[in-house]
Amino acid sequence: MSKRSKVTPATKRQRTTAIPTFGAATDDDLINLVSSQRNAPSASVLSHRTLPITDSMPSLTVLCARVFVSNIRILARNRDDWEHTRSWLKLLPDSIITRVFAMLRSSCPTILGHAFITAYFFRGSSITLTSELLGVERTTISAIAKVDSLRELHLIGFEKFADTVYAAVLPSLPSLHVLVLRGCAKVGPKTVEAAAKSCPLLTTVNLSYTAVPPISLAPLLAACPQLQVLKVAGISTWTDTTFSKLLFSIGPDLKLEHMHTLKFRQNALSEASIYPFLSLCLNVRRLDISFTLVHRSLSSTTLPLINLEKLSLTSTMVSSVDIVALMPHLSNLKKLSIGALGGGQGSAVSIGNTSAMTMSDQTLQALTDILESFERLEDVNLVGNTKLGITSRGNGALSDFFRRVGRRCISLNLSGVQYLRSQDLAGLFTDTTQQSPPKLETLILNNTGVDDEAAPFLSCCSFLTTLELAGTKITDEGLFPIIDACPRLSKLDLTSCRGINVVDRRRFFEVWEENKRQND
Repeated sequence: MSKRSKVTPATKRQRTTAIPTFGAATDDDLINLVSSQRNAPSASVLSHRTLPITDSMPSLTVLCARVFVSNIRILARNRDDWEHTRSWLKLLPDSIITRVFAMLRSSCPTILGHAFITAYFFRGSSITLTSELLGVERTTISAIAKVDSLRELHLIGFEKFADTVYAAVLPSLPSLHVLVLRGCAKVGPKTVEAAAKSCPLLTTVNLSYTAVPPISLAPLLAACPQLQVLKVAGISTWTDTTFSKLLFSIGPDLKLEHMHTLKFRQNALSEASIYPFLSLCLNVRRLDISFTLVHRSLSSTTLPLINLEKLSLTSTMVSSVDIVALMPHLSNLKKLSIGALGGGQGSAVSIGNTSAMTMSDQTLQALTDILESFERLEDVNLVGNTKLGITSRGNGALSDFFRRVGRRCISLNLSGVQYLRSQDLAGLFTDTTQQSPPKLETLILNNTGVDDEAAPFLSCCSFLTTLELAGTKITDEGLFPIIDACPRLSKLDLTSCRGINVVDRRRFFEVWEENKRQND
């Protein structure tokens, strides 16, 4: 979690009526280009660079698809070219058309019209539509029912379509295995009821940021014995009171033997609701209960802890003592998120409240002693633990954590640890020829006390691909040697770095290139 933000799953954008574009394309193929540019999302805050290809060359199919996607606007300007293009699209195999649509969604989502989407991309085993596709209408969703061979359906961020729209589609999809309705705000009981009645093969269900009440899950859990993934984050009506109806309905005898991933993030649920449900799941490996009302830590009586590979307890009231007591039972962990401990449920304000935080340097030292032996650990998130580093700077718990645990991880997030200083990164330094460089590929240090003195330590992270330093004291002088030493680095976040010229923050790789040419 690199930054605190509103938990709205999808950004609302003005929708546009699909009309022929460029005076050439017909049957609402594309949306008017001027309107699409007006509604396009804002640019990324990251500074990017495209690295040369070092592995095997992309296949000819991929190269052709890239050329088509980058030239779709040009092709649509000429009627003959567009007719020829559409005839070829119809001939593409399902596996390739799915990849082409994915590329179009990524590069130009705002110009694809309803008719174009349904005519050429509603086939194969998987369909993904997001709210960024401005041409998607209610009739677009309804048309999915005609694709009876569908195994995966991903509908993301649609806030206006009614519950009945989604419910009407599912009876025609008996082969569905994956149903993702994340951020479809009006999805509710009717949709879940339709899924329970018509989609018995479901293995993955994502209902996060919808209006589904807990009790609606009872028939779904009973009807889908192969369910493996259940994500129900950010549903405002979920409380211990409403969830108790679900627990009473399913009873203690229902065993969810195949359930391995559960996400209750940002619901107003406590251990009184979550832990009884977990006791029904015998093989949970990935659990996210961050931003909930949980106060008490997990125990071996709740579920077999040894199976856990991912655990997120960020912004919960679980005590540091409980965290330290829990860790020895989680030796198979790959990802651990324990940010803003003591911060309270779902509140950005509380994360900024230093006095509320419970993780101290003493706690981190105890965790380091335990985590050092976790051979599978790849990702640790300590974001927002604002008391870390407050007692000893430069040669304390943070430095020891980087030396014994951090350098072995692939991803670290210490954003918002305001007392973290450059010297705390000394544990990343590779001081002998026998010592391997840190494995870090992603390092997030936003809003910390890092400055140019961190350069020699960060330069040792030769595998880095993403480095976020927003709100730090880093300057050009510190960044140049880091980029020199990290050939894989392709993403930099320099937002609010006052030591970097504001016009250079999104083009810093170009600045580095210019500096390099001047000094050669």
